[in-house]
Amino acid sequence: MERCQWLFAAAAAMSLFSIGEAIAQEPARLSVRVIIHDSASVPVDVLETARNQTAATFARAGIDLNWSSAGNCRSADDARFCIQVLLRPRDTQSAPGPRRIMGMALAADQLRAVLSLYFDAVTDVARRYGSPRGELLGLALAHEMGHVLLPPPSHSATGIMQASWEGDDIRHVLAGDAAFTDAQVLAMQARLASRR
Repeated sequence: MERCQWLFAAAAAMSLFSIGEAIAQEPARLSVRVIIHDSASVPVDVLETARNQTAATFARAGIDLNWSSAGNCRSADDARFCIQVLLRPRDTQSAPGPRRIMGMALAADQLRAVLSLYFDAVTDVARRYGSPRGELLGLALAHEMGHVLLPPPSHSATGIMQASWEGDDIRHVLAGDAAFTDAQVLAMQARLASRR
């Protein structure tokens, strides 16, 4: 009986060792810290939908997003790449015309980036094409985050990084084409992996 207990204990210890070794060999998921500063008073449900849309787009690329609504990006705080998102009520810099700029990447370095998203422009485009504001805000956010995580030129002919979106483009992207290309995924993963 003692021998059986000893064999069972030894087998259990070996199993735990094997599981621990497998976990240690599994690569840690890549992640980006995202801090949102909302001066546009975006409705809570719209912002939550946008976060979910953006997180799903990046999850398909193997990148986790860690959200915060306070703080700043400081290299000493975290080893992860950090993006500050400024949600603004309007874009005073864009020229009047049929195309509205929904956002832009303002600055980026190897550790952090700053983006502006213009909620009035997102609302106007959503109204024009009958699209949900939260999903469209999420697509615009993912697009601008792509700019700071990808080497230039970062636009593509299709998917989340196409240069401009019109009615059919928006409908296709919202229907499930909100993805980065395989080459873009590899480029973002390489950049974030170099931060470890």
